[in-house]
Amino acid sequence: MKTIRPVFLSSYPPEQCGLATFTRDSADAVDRAAGRPISSVIAIKKTHSLKHADGRVAHVIENNQLGAYRRAASVVNDGPCNVVNLEHEFGLYPGLWGGEIMEFVRHCEVPIVSTLHTLPMLPDYEPLRLIRQIAAHSKSIVVMTETAAELLKNLYGVPRESVRVIPHGVPPVPFDRDRSHRASLGLSGRKAICTFGLINPGKGIESMIRAMPQIVASCPEVIYCIVGVTHPQVKRQKGEVYREQLIELALALGVSEHVLFVNEFFSLPELIEYLQSCDVFVTPYPGEDQIASGTMAYAMGCVGAVVSTPYLYAKEVLADGRGSLVPFSSDCDPNDRALADAVLAYLDDPNLLSDTRRRAYRYAESMFWPRVGRRYLDLYSQVARKHPPVRQTESPTTTNTVRQASSKQLAGKQ
Repeated sequence: MKTIRPVFLSSYPPEQCGLATFTRDSADAVDRAAGRPISSVIAIKKTHSLKHADGRVAHVIENNQLGAYRRAASVVNDGPCNVVNLEHEFGLYPGLWGGEIMEFVRHCEVPIVSTLHTLPMLPDYEPLRLIRQIAAHSKSIVVMTETAAELLKNLYGVPRESVRVIPHGVPPVPFDRDRSHRASLGLSGRKAICTFGLINPGKGIESMIRAMPQIVASCPEVIYCIVGVTHPQVKRQKGEVYREQLIELALALGVSEHVLFVNEFFSLPELIEYLQSCDVFVTPYPGEDQIASGTMAYAMGCVGAVVSTPYLYAKEVLADGRGSLVPFSSDCDPNDRALADAVLAYLDDPNLLSDTRRRAYRYAESMFWPRVGRRYLDLYSQVARKHPPVRQTESPTTTNTVRQASSKQLAGKQ
């Protein structure tokens, strides 16, 4: 069997989003499992300032250009890659429900492995049809939990045998946390609650801020750290309106001295330092559909005690005492009291905190990137062996010049 050469289709750093980070970490893990660089990336440009200097990036897709995904398929078809990992998340691709991705899928001659990051539980016709189309054109589908695999089978009609469950990767960290950075982070003498990720209204952070008066009354030394910059697309469209609303809410509730906004996009070492310095992690997301969460995955390994609303990913990974679930918030039934009670249960009981950390860490060990990278590499090998590329008839809309240039470009990145 010749060398496996995967190409990832996704957003990619310096794009600031969780999917871009996931793609970079996945490619790094696969390369480490292979023992040498084998991965390339077809990167989607989402912000006007994006410039790619990474030699792994073979081609950049401009979402606003007509035919961009057809051209990307030509790049892949003419390159040395023998498997595509298509990262799918609603909102990543242009068109109705991101339907333009099918221009790539239909014209790609290289076998596709599709990793699904979101699955609506009550999908409209278009997203249901799109997921089914992607699955039909993919040699394998990857999801990160058994719950998502069952959802694909029962609701989307995707055969279970074509679905592989590979967990979201996390950086390997020791169980004994490094707490030496608490002073430099301003956390000395504080019990620290943390939420991290790109800030946008879909994170439910206001629910946690509403829970803070009750927590502060019981634990005056507590601080809630909200770590992360505003999502670039949200900032471009609405500026810092949501962050400003959160700041005003904390001030109105009298807890502004107990809520810290860390408006930074941390490097991985910096992020691990911060997470290991915190006591409880919170994801108060308002929606149930999320089948993957990089922030939750990282928290399982680095923080250990997690409080979350019961979205799909959280329900599975926090089961069996690995964390605490609280109800979703609604206008008639806010969940701030439930959030406060769950957080205080950890802060007030060191034994519960320690036991939960131990359970979460044991679960997270199977998610360490070296293990996840090996599983992806094994899957690519199986797919490439069973499904060698089948060259199609040259499309009259694609010129030889473009195809030759694309081939040289991708080959040069290997």
